[in-house]
Parts: sequence; C-alpha cells; structure tokens
Amino acid sequence: MENQRNLLFIGLFTISVVLYLKWLEFSKPTAEPAVAVEQQSNLPAVPSNSSLGNAASAELPSAPVNSAAVSQANTVSSGEGTLIRVETDIVIATINTQGGTIERLELKQEPASKETPDQGFVLLKNDVDEQFAVEDGLQTNTGVAPTHRSLYQHASSSYELGSADSVSVPLTYSGEDGVKFTKTITFNRDSYVINIDYKVINTGATDWNGFFYGQFRRTEPASNGGGFGQLPSYTGGVYYTEEDKYTKFDFGDMSDAALAKNVDKSWVAMLQHYFVGAFIPADHKKRIYSLAGNEANPVYRFGYIDEAATSVAANSEGVISSRLYVGPKTQSRLKALEKQGVTGLAKTVDYGIFTVIADPLFWLLDKIHDIVGNWGWAIIILTVLIKAAFFKLSDKSGRSMAAMKKIQPRLQTLKERYKDDRQKFQMEMMALYKKEKINPAGGCLPILVQMPVFFALYWVLLESVELRQAPFALWLQDLSAPDPYYILPVLMGVTQFIMFRLNPAPMDDMQKKVFMIMPIVFIFIFATFPQGLVLYWVVNNILSMAQQWYINKKYAA
Repeated sequence: MENQRNLLFIGLFTISVVLYLKWLEFSKPTAEPAVAVEQQSNLPAVPSNSSLGNAASAELPSAPVNSAAVSQANTVSSGEGTLIRVETDIVIATINTQGGTIERLELKQEPASKETPDQGFVLLKNDVDEQFAVEDGLQTNTGVAPTHRSLYQHASSSYELGSADSVSVPLTYSGEDGVKFTKTITFNRDSYVINIDYKVINTGATDWNGFFYGQFRRTEPASNGGGFGQLPSYTGGVYYTEEDKYTKFDFGDMSDAALAKNVDKSWVAMLQHYFVGAFIPADHKKRIYSLAGNEANPVYRFGYIDEAATSVAANSEGVISSRLYVGPKTQSRLKALEKQGVTGLAKTVDYGIFTVIADPLFWLLDKIHDIVGNWGWAIIILTVLIKAAFFKLSDKSGRSMAAMKKIQPRLQTLKERYKDDRQKFQMEMMALYKKEKINPAGGCLPILVQMPVFFALYWVLLESVELRQAPFALWLQDLSAPDPYYILPVLMGVTQFIMFRLNPAPMDDMQKKVFMIMPIVFIFIFATFPQGLVLYWVVNNILSMAQQWYINKKYAA
C-alpha cells in the first residue's frame, strides 16, 4: 500500500512541477507595446562622488559632477543616420551612423525557423514592437565627446569579410575643441566577438578626459517561451562580479529601482532563450547601471561606464576599447572566452540549482554527439548510460516491486477479510511485509534519488542552443520543438501505462483510477514538450519496462 502511495506521490509531484512551469509562462504579465525610440539623449551620467543609490531621473542613474558642462559638451545634432551593412561568414550586421549603434544583427548559422533555413535568426533589432540594440559612446566633464546619439561620418555603406580574418568599420567624429575621434567596430572570422575601439586624437591645447560607456537597449518581449515548446526561460539582464558572482537583474528590477554599482573585473549582459549579448570591458573599475523607461515608453537600458577617466594629453593620441559577445549561448565559445579571462560567462547557460549535475550531463552529451554526429542518438545513448549508472538502485527497486506484485493475491485476501476493520487490515499487511522481508518504500526511494538527474537533464535540453532545430530521424526534425504529430507523447503515455501494469496494482480503488488516468494526463502535458525531452522519457521507460519484466520473470521463477 505504501509503495503505491509513494509512486502516486512521485507521479503527482512530477505533474505539479510541469504545471508550475506552465503557470510561470501564462502568469507572466505581457509587456506593453514599445513605441519608437525618442530622439533624446539617454546617457549614463559621468561618475561622481554622489550617492549611487539616488537616481537623477528615470533615464539617468545619477547627477554628473557638472551637469551644465556635460549637457552642453555632449549636445549634438541628432539627425537620422545612414545604415551601414557588414557581412562576415557568420553574421550580417547593420550599423547606424547616428551613434555607431549596432541596431540589427542576423546570425547566419542560426536559422530563424526550420521552414526558412536561408533566413538567419535576427538577435539585435530595432522594430517598433521590439527593440534590442547595442549603444556605446564616450562622456567627458569638459569639451566634446561622441555619444550614441552623435552623427558620425563614414567612408562606405557596405563591408564584407571576404578572405580576410577580420573586417573593420571606421567612423569619424570631429569636436569643436580640436579633438577628433575615430570609432572602429571590428568583426572577426568565425567569431561573435566584436571589438569596439575609440581612437582619440587631441590636437587641442588642453588635456582631454573621457569615460567609455556601453549599454543594451531593450524592450521587454511579450513572450519569452522561445522555440522550446512554449516553455519559459529567463529574458533580462545579468551581471557578474567577483563579489556577487552571477546575478540576475530583470526588467522588474530595472523598473523598481535603477542599478548603480561600482565594481571591478565584471561583465554585463542581456539574455534571452538560447542567445546572449554581453559587454566585456577591460579589467578596470566601472559602474554597472540600469535605466528604465516610463510606462508609455518601456525601454530599458543596462550597461556599464568607466569609473576612472582616460586622459589624452594635448597633441597626443589615445585609445579606449571594449568588447562585445553577441550570439548564441554555444558553450564551447563561451568557455573559450572564459579561458581568456572572462570569468563566469558560461553561466549564461543557466541550469539553476541543478547546475552541479547538469554541467557534467551536457559535457557527456556533447562528447557522445562528437562521436555519433546526431543529437537524437546522443540523447538515447546518454539515457542508456544514465540507466546503467543507476542499475543497482533500479534493480533494488524492481525486486521490491516484484515482491509486492507476488503477494498481491494475499493482500487482496486480507483486504476482503478485514474490509470492515481498516486498522486491523493495516496491522496484518505490515505483518505480512515483515514476514516476507519486504520494504514497502524500497521501490520508491531509488526513484527519488534519480529525480534530480531527470530535472538536470530537463534543463540541459531546455537551455542548450546546440539542440536548437537539431534533427533526429523520420518526422523528428527539430529536437527543440514539440512533436508535430504527437507520436512521441502518445508512445510516452503507452509506455507509462505498461510500466504501471508491470508494477503491483494499488489496493485502494481511488488510487487505481488515478493510476489509470495519469498516463493520459502525461500525454497531454508532454504534447507541448520538446522532442528531445520526450525522447529521453520514452527510451527511459522502455529500458525500465525491460528491466522490470526481466526481474518479475526471474522473481516468479
């Protein structure tokens, strides 16, 4: 009896987790449509000694040292800029000469959908209903500095990588005080890392001092389910510091209070399902900040500004640099950057509390894929290996189930004999368990031990961009999308039903009805789950069925 109750509890717990994930999706408030970006200067303030916790306005993190001087120095004509097209082997970028802003980025190796393989996924965009763009510039207390609203001069409107290893887009801006600026945006072959360099040529009579800032401009998307069967995934800001480690700062946080935090050795990023944009500054002190739009214009900015000024003496030159990573959360690329000193960037592939288990699971899955060359077969082989790792536990559980099944007729007799005395029936049942040396919980505890592994694998399949649009075989052509014909969910339900039949039947009539309904419930729930996860569950059920059938036969003999 206890065994069946434990099994029922596990099944209902699993369903509860799934329903909770669905609730997260549908309970998330829908963002109001974004309007066009206002033609105004949304600039981070020059660092000062003022309190970091006090925001000067809804769009500026704090008041600069000399607000009048900065306002006058950074006021420029903000006419509509020219669009520059840049194409490399893996991206197509659009740069607006107004601010040198990267406001569109198409990822050529990540198709927008299976139906449009020649159309790359557009990560950065500047649409009316959705904005996600990169903005950067310079600020200064005195003199002139180009911001993300300044109008640059350009030499060409089109650039291609060709056979070179990199392609650079130079943009020039001349100040009125004898200081000239060349902003160079460099794209590299087979890389989502973009270099941003400001060359400052000071021909004036006084020193120039300036601060670099970089920020992401983003509206909150109406849905964050991505292409993974409408399952929820995090969309919002994150930052990493040596003190706070990996910290999420979502749109709600940006709306409630502006972030202003002085840090060292950090990066800031804007995440969405499968993809990330991250500013990777040099290791010097900076301020991480957020700027929130009002309700009529819900545009959020999340970035950093140098805490210390870069000084360029009169009649000399200087360079201020930063880097961007804008692309898929491919773990091999992110971990390569970590080896270059960008600590924690691989954590943007967020497995949550199951990271300690999920990381080695993905590592093993990736290694298997390197051998077999197909993510579907890699999932099947990984399932077999996980089953083998828990063989002893599963065997113990199976033997307990077989023993319970063997004494079912005797339990039924006891139930009929003491149908009017439930307490006596419980006592006789426990006495029978003791006599036959059966632990009623022995069949469920091993299953509970395996649950963290299942949920860890769930997050691996949910978060790994490597499985996005990955084909398997036959009709299963996108392991990150639901089965279009619902064949896998039905197979999962059938195998679940057979599993219940192989196990001892519950003594309680209500429990019997629940066990009969649960496979049908699972079919409907898993109909919206990605093929990769349902494939794992089906294969795991088939292996469990074979093992339980063998144990039952062996135990009966």
